Amino acid sequence: MAEPDHVPSDHTTLTDVLEGYAEAGFISSFAAQDGAVVRCDTCGSELDPSRIHMRSLRRLEGASDPDDMLAVVALECGVCRASGTMVLRYGPAAADTDGDVLGALQDHRADGGLPGHAPPSETPDS
Repeated sequence: MAEPDHVPSDHTTLTDVLEGYAEAGFISSFAAQDGAVVRCDTCGSELDPSRIHMRSLRRLEGASDPDDMLAVVALECGVCRASGTMVLRYGPAAADTDGDVLGALQDHRADGGLPGHAPPSETPDS
């Protein structure tokens, strides 16, 4: 099961994270759908999460509301190879759809290319 593993200690916004991944070439978008299915907005394929390579995952928690928990996942489509992001809620306020997809994603963060817990723009070596 893929789980968020990096707790940010700053006030980075969702926009900052999405822009950081876009600068690294993750410009497409993906959406979670019922039944633990992910839709690639580039090719329109509806994929089982096991056919998608998760390259990085950045957790965000609201500074004023700890229940505002988001995971920004950098992905690669298993059909068209488009690179993009998907935003999922996790924790007690998450919809079943988001939790099902997050739990089913195949974790390929150790395969290299991106920091496992953040876009390259947030890492000191970038």
